[in-house]
Amino acid sequence: ILLIETGSGEVLYERGANGQAFPADVTILMTALVAIEEIPDFNEKVTLGWREVAGFTANSTLMGLEAAETIKLEDLLYGMLLCSGADAAKALAMQAAYAHYGEGTSASEAVSRFVDLMNKKARELGMNSTRFVTVDGRHNPEHYTTAHDLGLLMREVIKSQYITDILSVPSRNTEATNMHPNGFHLENTNRLINKKDGDAESFVYDKCLLGKSGATTEAGSCLASCAVSRDVKLILIQLGEEGGSANLYNSAKRIFEWGFQNYRDYQLSEFAPQTEFELRAINASPVDPEGGRFTVEAKIEGLSVKGAYTRFKKFFDDPSLLRAVLSTETVDAPIRKGDVIGHVDYYFSETQFVTAQLVALRDVAAGASFTPEPHETAFISNTPPPGSGKNSNLSIQRSAGADQYFVWIYYENSLYTMNSTEWHYLYLSDNVFRAATTPDETTGNVKLYRRYFDTNGVAYYVPEEFISDGAEYIIVLNGMALSTTGQDGTLAGIPVDAAGEGGIIMDGVDDSMIWRFESSGNGYHISNNSRYLGRSAGSGVLFWVLIVVIALIAAIIVRAIILRKSRRHRRRSHARSNRYRVGMR
Repeated sequence: ILLIETGSGEVLYERGANGQAFPADVTILMTALVAIEEIPDFNEKVTLGWREVAGFTANSTLMGLEAAETIKLEDLLYGMLLCSGADAAKALAMQAAYAHYGEGTSASEAVSRFVDLMNKKARELGMNSTRFVTVDGRHNPEHYTTAHDLGLLMREVIKSQYITDILSVPSRNTEATNMHPNGFHLENTNRLINKKDGDAESFVYDKCLLGKSGATTEAGSCLASCAVSRDVKLILIQLGEEGGSANLYNSAKRIFEWGFQNYRDYQLSEFAPQTEFELRAINASPVDPEGGRFTVEAKIEGLSVKGAYTRFKKFFDDPSLLRAVLSTETVDAPIRKGDVIGHVDYYFSETQFVTAQLVALRDVAAGASFTPEPHETAFISNTPPPGSGKNSNLSIQRSAGADQYFVWIYYENSLYTMNSTEWHYLYLSDNVFRAATTPDETTGNVKLYRRYFDTNGVAYYVPEEFISDGAEYIIVLNGMALSTTGQDGTLAGIPVDAAGEGGIIMDGVDDSMIWRFESSGNGYHISNNSRYLGRSAGSGVLFWVLIVVIALIAAIIVRAIILRKSRRHRRRSHARSNRYRVGMR
């Protein structure tokens, strides 16, 4: 016994399906299949010779043909398939042999040469345990098959609509012939299709689509049948059944019903498979709370798999055995909730799987796409000119002043202004920023973090070695960001945390810490809300101004003393001159 699903060939039940058995009249299925392949026109009429109607035994089932009878080939096909007419089978085999090998084929060899075609077809179908010797199924020890092989044959037979149409009818009346003016009344020997007159019991099974029965003493009762229910089509092979027709057909109906109950569409959700999987997006925003990781869900609603419960039982018992294989392209942010990310295949076997779409369960913003653009700065010696150790405070003004106070150069992690004799480096002391002409351990630690926005509009700050004209940055020195907040006569620092992946600043930034760099000469004007960062003249300049003032005062005093002495001299000279004039008189 063998019960299979027609499309996949999946075995629902088998008992001794590979054991050798005699097929009896079920052989006629192969005879019909080969004859249909070889005979081009079944509407053609042929006149039978004596060989076609001779050589049968008393146990042979015959259509009732006579020598010299002219009959349509299609009626022979009906006579062979419906009532197992051995004479019709022989006549068709000979006509098919003539069509294949040519009209010169000897009538005495036609049947054996047709049997060769039957065996060739068997090999093509993979019926490797089958050997045909006769065209009508009469017993011969060398004429054998297996239930497994007949299952392969039936899968091929049901592809032929011609054979299916013939085997699905209860009976058929043929056209009149020269020997049978009333034609032939042919009844289907398959009791699942036809209840013959005189049958005490009906075995008709409304789900049966087609079938071919047969019986010999040696073969027992045999039936190859096909039934359909709810779009499930099953093939049943029964060989060597005992107990006569009643047992054969009642067993067939029971087995089919069991098969339809166990082979059906199972909803994928019945197996409780894993439906959520974690993925990671490429180019996710650095401020994404999950670092780009997100969950996708398999949409399994309405998805089903068709098969036998016996095969699926292990998956019901242990859902982890249901292998899930994800298939996704490169997952690039941005991602929106509900986006289809790919699919997952749930494998019940290497050839049977169910595919479900994967959809994202949350949004994932993308980081900004950028390529740093180095700013070309004029060559600057690595050795600054000697300074006097002077320092100056920082301030912000509505307009930029002289370049030496308001144009800043960023070079080797230092930020400074310069003139022909002095460089004023940005440095940090007591949490405030100032500028000094003498570098120390802090002046070379300036880092610039450029502002970017992800696709959700959330800002984050990336460390960069070069400045892009017009970009906005946080100016950080030793964990403190330069702000516009005034403190101790200069600008205050605010703590920031570059704890993000790659040293990115993700939060804790306010507007007072954002500075725009705009190219000016060899450096940049640095501004916040249109107010420009500058340094004051510094204590060193005031010193020299004071010196100049003192020098001027000293020069004035010296001049005054000289002028006073000059006046005294002139007065004494005038007095002596007057006395001389009096003496002369």
